[in-house]
Amino acid sequence: MKKIINSAIKNPLISGSSIFFLGSLLANPLNFLFNLYMTKNLTVADYGTLASLMSLFVLTTIPAGSIVPTIIKFAASYFARGELDLVKGLFLKVSKFTVSLGLLVLLIFVIFQQQISQFFHIENSMLVLLVGVIVAFSFISVPNQPILQAKLAFRFIAFNAVLGALLKLLFGLLLVYLGFSVWGALLALAISSIIPYLLSFTQLTFLLKKEVHILHISIKKMISYGIPSIITLLALTSFTSIDMIFVKHFFSNTDAGLYAGVSLIGRIVFFLTAPIGAVMFPLIVQKHTRKENFHTDFRIAMLLVIVPSCFVIAAYYFIPDFILTFSTKKEFTSVSSLLWLFGVFSAIYGVLTVIINFYLSIEKTKVFVPVAFGAVLQAVMLWFFHKTFLQVLIISITITGLLLLLLLLYYWRLYGQKTKR
Repeated sequence: MKKIINSAIKNPLISGSSIFFLGSLLANPLNFLFNLYMTKNLTVADYGTLASLMSLFVLTTIPAGSIVPTIIKFAASYFARGELDLVKGLFLKVSKFTVSLGLLVLLIFVIFQQQISQFFHIENSMLVLLVGVIVAFSFISVPNQPILQAKLAFRFIAFNAVLGALLKLLFGLLLVYLGFSVWGALLALAISSIIPYLLSFTQLTFLLKKEVHILHISIKKMISYGIPSIITLLALTSFTSIDMIFVKHFFSNTDAGLYAGVSLIGRIVFFLTAPIGAVMFPLIVQKHTRKENFHTDFRIAMLLVIVPSCFVIAAYYFIPDFILTFSTKKEFTSVSSLLWLFGVFSAIYGVLTVIINFYLSIEKTKVFVPVAFGAVLQAVMLWFFHKTFLQVLIISITITGLLLLLLLLYYWRLYGQKTKR
């Protein structure tokens, strides 16, 4: 038993996840307190506006986040072979692309800010423009995080996550207290992104010591992996963004605020388990590159997501009023009966995140087809069927649940009980 425990502790997935988890254990409560403060100190309507703008931010930064697995995939392979010169070449090449993309996105926000404001029923279109600036910066800052992940620099990533969450909370408290309302919350988000990004360069100085070699990556290979990965991550992220956007469009500002608040609490399930997939991805990429067995890491990751999710969902089912009263305003208890369904949706999404990252890490990029189809189907169904919050949730849970079942069956078909690689 002692040998098994020591072996488990030394497993890089568990040790890396533990570091990530400890970082998340500090960062996620700070992020949660930020949102909690907003629910209590903004009007329900203003919180609905903030939540819809945050969903817009998440949805429009999907392309930026979707590039991340491609960067990790190639960078982790280079790290596994000790080719640090190629890591620097990859970093510089991706940076040029993301800066150009970020400026293009900002231009789109400038051109269409009035139309976006009207869609979300937001009176001050300058709020939309501020979101555009934050989105543009998110594109520009893309390369740093995946390079650090591929380097397995989990300690620094955890530290930076805590720092960002702390800055967001402190500046959010200050600016909203001073009367800046939604403006204050968005400015806090901007500050919490810029400072950790600048700090991340302290961990990338090793790249400066290496001569840049021409990257030995064919355009065909990058496209064949990168495009399906981007589509997959676009679709995956949209599962938890499109519902909020449609609710803000079709429901009143107050109802959208209620949905956003309960959704926030429900997603604690995902916040607790999110580090697992982030740690698993570069580990499996490196093992896959070295032709080592990676199935144990994948299965451990799945268990680390499923087990805590079950406990949280049970709490949501039995004591929803207490949880919502403790964490938000009393008004949110009017939809407390739906809290456990938000938890179920978040748990399914958490497991989907792990299994999709697994497939991308071993270059099974064809999974983009069912994932993209599921995302489009969810959007179409929600566009036509959105009379109640329950209807919105049932559609989201059903589609993501069926997708998860399909991807698990695909794993069984690929490997079954023959997991020797």
